[in-house]
Amino acid sequence: MGLFVVEGADEIKQLVAAGREPREIYFCGEFAEKAGTESFIEELREQGRELVELGPDAFAKSSYKRNSEGILALAETWDLGLSGLAAKPRISLVLDEVEKPGNLGAILRTADAFGVSSVLLSEPELDFFNPNMVRSSRGLMAATKIGVGDKQEVFSWLDEAGLCLVGTSARAKKSYWDCEFKDGTAFVLGSEKLGLGPFWRERVQEWVRIPMEGRASSLNLNVSAACLMAEFNRTVSSTLQAP
Repeated sequence: MGLFVVEGADEIKQLVAAGREPREIYFCGEFAEKAGTESFIEELREQGRELVELGPDAFAKSSYKRNSEGILALAETWDLGLSGLAAKPRISLVLDEVEKPGNLGAILRTADAFGVSSVLLSEPELDFFNPNMVRSSRGLMAATKIGVGDKQEVFSWLDEAGLCLVGTSARAKKSYWDCEFKDGTAFVLGSEKLGLGPFWRERVQEWVRIPMEGRASSLNLNVSAACLMAEFNRTVSSTLQAP
């Protein structure tokens, strides 16, 4: 039907703020009272939106949250083609064969926090509109520029945009602390299970490692992305502020 579920007050607010209007909104007064979302429901009414009330049992069957806030919406999916991305992104994130919806949602929240211009999904092994992804992104997936394609399509777009492709590897000699990142960087990350395959290994232009002093051999994908994006912002900001 081309629809997906958005549950929770903050998630629906982010959806609307991004210009994605919900088609249908459902609520349960009993759950909303417990969660303190009654004022938001009243706000939606005052905006002239049509709301459908459900009983506790019916709403519980529709809810994905353990502690429901008593409100959810159905929204239309949208095109995730590469043509909708910014032509000259400042910083981009490429996720190859990402497989966990919750992990992707968390990465999108992190990407939004660090000002990532575009997130490109290379042959993802999940449904972008999965409710778990929507929930873990807190609705910010609606405001993020997302492009989906096969490996060659994603690489061609990056190449045409003139981006420098940076990958991570525990075997890389250079620490990311020693890099001076510049605008026009795309960080390429592989799946947690297999990492980057030969297609991307042959095309990444610079390899860096994230220094770790503990016994862990790797980091969660979201944590790795956060480390890279934070260091990018620190490096670029320092360069801009230098006399």
